[in-house]
Amino acid sequence: MLNKIRSIIESGLLSLILFWSFVKFYNLVLVPETLITVILIIIAHYLTTVFCGYWAGWRSKNDGWLYGIVGYVLFRALALKFDVHAVLPFPHRIRLLGFIPILALLMFGGVIGEQRARYASENQSNQVIYPIIKRTLDFVISTSALLITAPLMLAIAFGIKLTSPGPVFFHQKRVGQHGRIIHMIKFRTMSENDDNELDRLELLKTQEDQACQIKDDPRIFPFGRFLRKNSLDELPQLINIATGEMSLIGPRPLVPEELEISDGITLKRLEVKPGLTGLAQISGRGNLTPDERLKMDIEYIERQSFFLDLKIVLITTWRVLTRHGAY
Repeated sequence: MLNKIRSIIESGLLSLILFWSFVKFYNLVLVPETLITVILIIIAHYLTTVFCGYWAGWRSKNDGWLYGIVGYVLFRALALKFDVHAVLPFPHRIRLLGFIPILALLMFGGVIGEQRARYASENQSNQVIYPIIKRTLDFVISTSALLITAPLMLAIAFGIKLTSPGPVFFHQKRVGQHGRIIHMIKFRTMSENDDNELDRLELLKTQEDQACQIKDDPRIFPFGRFLRKNSLDELPQLINIATGEMSLIGPRPLVPEELEISDGITLKRLEVKPGLTGLAQISGRGNLTPDERLKMDIEYIERQSFFLDLKIVLITTWRVLTRHGAY
C-alpha cells in the first residue's frame, strides 16, 4: 500500500516540477502568450502526462495507469494552487473531451512504466531516468549518424556491387530484448550464399584457439574484408538502433540457434537490448572465446551506468581506429 501512495505523491509532485520547468523555460526564451508558446505548453502538458503515468506505473508495478490518474489529479491541483499554467488545449464548452487524450496518455505511460518495473535487470530496478535518457540518446545519435554517414554508406554500397555479385545488405534474424526476434542489418562482406551458419561453425572448429571470430575467413571477398577491418560493415545497424530494436551499447545479439542451446546464464543477456558495441567489444572483440564474451556481457548488464557507457564509447572509438581484434 505504501508503494501505491508513494507512486501517487511522487508522480504528482515530479510532474509539477517537470511542467513548471517547461513553462519557465518557454517564458524565458519566448514571448509569453504568443501562439507558439501556447502550442509548446500544450505539448509540454501532454509529455508531462505521459511522465506522470510512467512514474506511477514504475513505482506501483501494477495498475500504474490507475494510480497515474490520481497522480495527475494531484498534479493539476498543485498547478492551480501555485498558478502554473496547466492548461488543456480546448475551450471551456468542450473541456471534458480534453480528458480523453489525457486518460489515454496516462494509460500508455502507466503500462510502459509497469513493463519497465517488471523486466528491468535487478541492478537497474531503482533507476528510472537511465533507460529514458539512454533510449533518447540512442535515437538522437543514431539518426544524426545516419544523416552524416549517408554519403559514405552510398559509396560502400557501390563498392560492394562493383566487387561482388549479390545484394548490398545482409539481413539476419537475431534475438533481441526479452527474446524478441529482430532483423539485424549489415553491409554484406561475404560472397553470396556463403554466409551459412553451419559453415561458420565448422570453420571455427578448425582454429587452434577458441576465438569467436574466424581469422582469414575464406568466405569474405576482398572489399568485404576491408569493411570488416574498419568496422564499416556495422553502419546499417544504426537503423536497428533508431527503430529501438538495438542500442548503441549492450551485448551483441544472439542468433536463434544459440538461444536454443542457451542456459539460464546466457539468457540473462536478453534482459537488455543488444548493442552495436559493448564491454566485450572493448575487451578483445574477435579475440575473445565464447565464454569470455558471455562473462563480459553479464558484467555489463550488472554494472551498466552512464559512466560505463561513456567509457565503452571512448574505448570503442580507439579500438576501431586501431583495428584491434577485427577480422
